[in-house]
Amino acid sequence: MILLTASVVTLGCRLNQADSSLICDRLRKCGFEIVSENSEESPSLIVVNSCAVTETAAKKTRQTLKQLRHDHPYSYLVFTGCSANLQKQEGTSDNLEYDVLLSADKKDELESLLSRRFNIDKKKLSENVKNKEETDKNSPLAPDLFREHAFAYTPFKHRANLKIQDGCNNFCSYCIVPYTRGRERSRDAREVIEDFRNIVANGFKEIILTGVNTCQYECGSLRITGLIEKLLKEVEGNYRIRIGSLEPGETLYELIDYMAEEKRICNFLHIPLQSGSDTILKAMGRKYTADEYRKMALYARKKIADLHLGCDYITGFPGETKELFKESCDFIREIGFANVHVFPYSPRKGTPAAEMKGRPAPAEMNERIELLKTLKSECGALFAKSLMGTETTVIPERLCAQGIYEGYSSNYMKVRMASKERDILGELVKVRLTSTSANNPELVGGKIIP
Repeated sequence: MILLTASVVTLGCRLNQADSSLICDRLRKCGFEIVSENSEESPSLIVVNSCAVTETAAKKTRQTLKQLRHDHPYSYLVFTGCSANLQKQEGTSDNLEYDVLLSADKKDELESLLSRRFNIDKKKLSENVKNKEETDKNSPLAPDLFREHAFAYTPFKHRANLKIQDGCNNFCSYCIVPYTRGRERSRDAREVIEDFRNIVANGFKEIILTGVNTCQYECGSLRITGLIEKLLKEVEGNYRIRIGSLEPGETLYELIDYMAEEKRICNFLHIPLQSGSDTILKAMGRKYTADEYRKMALYARKKIADLHLGCDYITGFPGETKELFKESCDFIREIGFANVHVFPYSPRKGTPAAEMKGRPAPAEMNERIELLKTLKSECGALFAKSLMGTETTVIPERLCAQGIYEGYSSNYMKVRMASKERDILGELVKVRLTSTSANNPELVGGKIIP
């Protein structure tokens, strides 16, 4: 029997990474062995899970497909993810190099699609389909809920992403996500718990809950805080939970209160800001003011010790004058973010902002990006310095040199530490942070606490 191998190439956000782990599980059930995209031999199948959040991301998708076709001319290439969804909606081919496009609404057809191309065990395939149908028949779901009928399978990683939510109802004026991922919906809680239990049983010490906006999770009366409480209560083990993909709003206050009491949740919040100017926030269609964001940030920092508070910021949005840009920079300094993900505004066809006027000239944009890089480094250095002497948990993910490991702390600092006597890759170890790096504010030194 011919060995079937598959590689999944992921572009974009953590939610895409979580989707890819579910794709890996579906492929395993079809009889594929999952191999690294850097494998020496070309895999039988390559799945490209694409991103379309910015034009740069869409361009990278096109380049990736072209490069993969060049490097692996005989591999069967499946194009899926947000760029694929967008392309299907627009009805364009864009001369992209792939064998088949699999949109989000057709992902359940992956197994049957591959069965027509590869010699897959038909009995096993029919059993998988039957199990799905029986589950849905015996336990029907409300329209705003979904099941994946797959578990996260995350090879080659030390942290696992768990999808709990998808879609968005916000329709911010610049954002393509509601058009590529659809309306808000939540994953059935029973399947989430089962998936979580499976991840822990497979030895993962950090599980990242992700979605488009995890704060909007709702399965019956169960909201995000209740879901996490249920996970921690029902699944035993030595692990920690990191919460990703949050948006400002009232639900965050309840979540912050719970995080302050539960030490198994990472002291980490990454909450998109996008602008520190009320003028721009209104034009963006964001649902909060700068002052509301400020109050939430200060509340979180007061409640949660050594909190990593990060944000996304879009510069160059139509109408962002030099004065409004300065207003945002001042806001970033005032809050003192641990990290700032900077994005130059990227017009997306079909969104209201794409028709707006008043974008800065390219030279002005370049100047702003450089200023923001400096500001980001300053904020990161101050946060790293504030952590010296504190204790945290770290999961070593990389062996840098003999006995020297690198991994992320609970508050998402990259920590370098020594363990000469035993291999600690993938473990959850307690570390005291001892030194900062002059050249890299995101890297700190630590000493393992026996």
